[in-house]
Amino acid sequence: MNIIKINKFDNYSTNKFLIFSLIGILFRVWISQFGSNMDFASWQANLDIYKEGRSIWDDGMYSYGSPWIYTLYFLDSIKFPILETNSFVQSIPGTFYRFKIVIFLSLIDIFIFFLLYKNYSLKVGLLYLLNPISIILTGHHNAFNNYAISIAFFAMLLYGDLNNKSISKKKFISIILLGLSISIKHILFFLPIWLAFKEKKLVNKLVVCVIPYIIFLISFTPFFAEDINQIIYKIFVYGRSETGPFWKVLLADIFDRHLSFFTLYSILMMILGVLLVDKKNKDSFYLYLIASIVFAPQMYTQYLYIPLIASIIYLNWKYFIYIVLTSLLFLVDGDQLNLQIFSNFFDWDLKSTRITFYPIIFILLIAFIENSIGTKNFKSKFNNLIKFFKNKIKSSIYFKI
Repeated sequence: MNIIKINKFDNYSTNKFLIFSLIGILFRVWISQFGSNMDFASWQANLDIYKEGRSIWDDGMYSYGSPWIYTLYFLDSIKFPILETNSFVQSIPGTFYRFKIVIFLSLIDIFIFFLLYKNYSLKVGLLYLLNPISIILTGHHNAFNNYAISIAFFAMLLYGDLNNKSISKKKFISIILLGLSISIKHILFFLPIWLAFKEKKLVNKLVVCVIPYIIFLISFTPFFAEDINQIIYKIFVYGRSETGPFWKVLLADIFDRHLSFFTLYSILMMILGVLLVDKKNKDSFYLYLIASIVFAPQMYTQYLYIPLIASIIYLNWKYFIYIVLTSLLFLVDGDQLNLQIFSNFFDWDLKSTRITFYPIIFILLIAFIENSIGTKNFKSKFNNLIKFFKNKIKSSIYFKI
């Protein structure tokens, strides 16, 4: 059995895949010339600390699992003298080291494009590959959200919907890959629990739930002895800011609350895993990506990339608005492309970005509810709600002469 054969789209063309992949890479390399995000400076500083044998968690500003620093070290060790002296490469901020990061992250995007093309269609794949959100985040920002999500996406395609049988080889590999995804970046930290809820056998529940977290812990093994306290602090505490739009609206500052947004988010994600237990595994993955941003305890522009795959697969007018608004935001936001011609015209600042988060999260919330309960059911309940308010308004303004 070929465990990596995932070919459900009969019209797949290798030539088209290669041509569009090249175009996608060129777009990302081109965008990289417009400057860089502070995250790249962080990658560079943390790598220097790691190469000096010091702790990236104690001495650096590193708040992720170890696979990313290993990846940066590997990329730094690759030498291509001809490319290093190329004038085009030299013109890219960060020179050849950043060029290698852009190429690596672009190849990750190509992998996601491949999975979407093979499993859905060329149109779906291109909506991701040529999307301003993925282009800017990879080419300019150099964020590695796509690194973790791509592996989890592949894992879920392998995982299938076999939840009544014993753990197969394919399923076991997918569970390991999910653990690797969480180790790279803990975006999908609660997904193993969601999947465990779906399994019918106790042993399956334990395997699905425990193995990914064991892999996550193993990834820190070389650093545990000296860095355990800093690892825990940097991954679970460092840099927290309660800026999540959903919670800011639901629990405004005037309320005297005893739980942090992060605690509330964790509780809610567990509850959603129970409520969505009957969803197909792939749908649970897509809905998780959306929910992790809709209910996020804190918000930064790069987080808005996370629901992109799900939004393209479920594409409707709501997800289209999310893609358009986020793309426009990426053009003017100071952490993203920050095109002066637009940001100066609109007098854009951090406050403007935070205000823009609210309509984006609201539209994603509506789309999430619709996909969770079903489109027909959503439309029926929505129409009933509109009818209810219309009747109440009519009753309120009705009068006799």
